[in-house]
Amino acid sequence: MQIFHSFAELNKVPCPVHWAMGFFDGIHLGHQRVIESACSPGSLRGVLTFQPHPLALLRPELAPALLTPYPSAKADLMSKLAVDVLLVLPFTPELAALGPHEFLNTLCSHCTVAGISVGSNWHFGKGGSGNVDFLRCEAQARNFTACVNDMLRINADTVCSTRIRALLREGQIEQANAMLGRHFSIQGTVEHGQKLARTLGFPTANITLPRNAALPKPGVYKVQATLDGEPRSGIANIGLRPTICEDFKPTRLEAHFPNWRGDLYGKELSVQLSGFIRPEQKFSSIDMLKTQIERDIACLKS
Repeated sequence: MQIFHSFAELNKVPCPVHWAMGFFDGIHLGHQRVIESACSPGSLRGVLTFQPHPLALLRPELAPALLTPYPSAKADLMSKLAVDVLLVLPFTPELAALGPHEFLNTLCSHCTVAGISVGSNWHFGKGGSGNVDFLRCEAQARNFTACVNDMLRINADTVCSTRIRALLREGQIEQANAMLGRHFSIQGTVEHGQKLARTLGFPTANITLPRNAALPKPGVYKVQATLDGEPRSGIANIGLRPTICEDFKPTRLEAHFPNWRGDLYGKELSVQLSGFIRPEQKFSSIDMLKTQIERDIACLKS
């Protein structure tokens, strides 16, 4: 997969491109349908997206927390969908000022557009003035295919990033995973902590979560990760560790994998959440915390 960050770089692409357009936060099943529909004979499959989220520039107070806060993780998910060309445009004031005609003119002047695939709620161009009806008219005039995908539903529930964020906040991880089409994952660099869990017999891999990340309900979850090339099951607490006294309390994931010993410090780790065990809580003693951790581990067998 080729990755570009400007329209000008598209001059390197020798073939026509059928573009899927959107921000695609989370790459959920609805996004996957849009991307897979970017398929025209003799063309490459392309994804045109932005970084950061447009609202982070236009209305920062309304910018959503992101299901995929790391661009590299987002690109990895794109590559699994047989995407040939990924264009990640920096969302700048200059780009935001382009009207829909200017946007398409710029794109078409730098590559041969075989088609554009979008969701039915897609808007683009200055102020979101370009919609799917505008796109269809432009496609006919410019001789490319316009593919508009209806919103996907699961059990009458619309699949969208906003709904998935809400499910995560409610601790409904299984429902969120169903809409994502995979386990919701948290990535990051494993850091040193207080090592209290290690003294209790439950060493943890600690990841501090970015401020712009969409987070699940604070609590303990069943998780999975690949360690030494093998899948491992474990538990993870996500939250602020209310039982532990700390001067600085960032939101953190602390994952424990029973019967595994290894050094993960400084390494990148991806942890997939598969089930909710219990809410985060404060214990009156370290012994009570230890007893509860043993109960949490026992839940892995159920």
